[in-house]
Amino acid sequence: MNRALSESRRRMAAGFERVFSPASLSFPQHRPPLERPGMIVSIYLLLSVLLMWGADHPLGLWMKDFPSELRPVAKWITDLGEGVEILVTTGVLLILSVFVPSSRLRRRVVVGANSIAAAAAFIFLSVAGGGLTASLVKNMIGRARPSLLDTHGYFSFQPFTFDSDFAAFPSGHSATAGAMAMSLALVFPRLRPLFIPVGALICISRQLVGAHWPSDTLMGWAVGVAFTLWLAHVFARRRMMFFYDRDGCLRRKTGRRVLAGLWEAMRGGVGFAKPV
Repeated sequence: MNRALSESRRRMAAGFERVFSPASLSFPQHRPPLERPGMIVSIYLLLSVLLMWGADHPLGLWMKDFPSELRPVAKWITDLGEGVEILVTTGVLLILSVFVPSSRLRRRVVVGANSIAAAAAFIFLSVAGGGLTASLVKNMIGRARPSLLDTHGYFSFQPFTFDSDFAAFPSGHSATAGAMAMSLALVFPRLRPLFIPVGALICISRQLVGAHWPSDTLMGWAVGVAFTLWLAHVFARRRMMFFYDRDGCLRRKTGRRVLAGLWEAMRGGVGFAKPV
């Protein structure tokens, strides 16, 4: 047991060292604009400012009249934006990876287990980092929430108050939703048509429950997506999980070896190395 824990600690330390080490690859010369975090933040910031001036107020009035019968449904959807389920799931996977007896398993199985741990770490860091970034920024900006429309209007700011009533822009739930949707879409690209709409629905629900203006949720989504893409580039430039194709696009490394290794592990011990 102690030997297994020692090996696991050594693997985790090597993983952290690899993440924080200097990048072994440079950025591709031709990166798609929508895979550049800075470009995404800039575009969405401009769109958010336009929404503030043109659409936030009328949409805010409409949100106040949203049918109360439908609010429980919107509340259930918006609670998904807290990211608790995804953080717990990936956290448990990371904890379990500590107890993998790598010295007793075949290399193929170890590679599979390490790949799953890396994917769990990527999703966990994306969701946690995106949410924390938005939380810090929105408290620094200090925009009033829609609940204060009658007293403060739709364009009121009190920076650095660190008061929840003045922490609307950008939306933290929307940032978490954007980070969840983008990280899951990058790890499971075939399910992207499912994850992206669900994340967008969480953003819309923040408006339906009266917690945020449309510009808040739009910018929150951008923060979560941009943070996740930044982290994906960090991984790709260190040859972890992702790589760049000929067009400079981010791609996930194939998961066939992961599935093959796990299948061996589940076949009643076939995945264990033969004793010497």
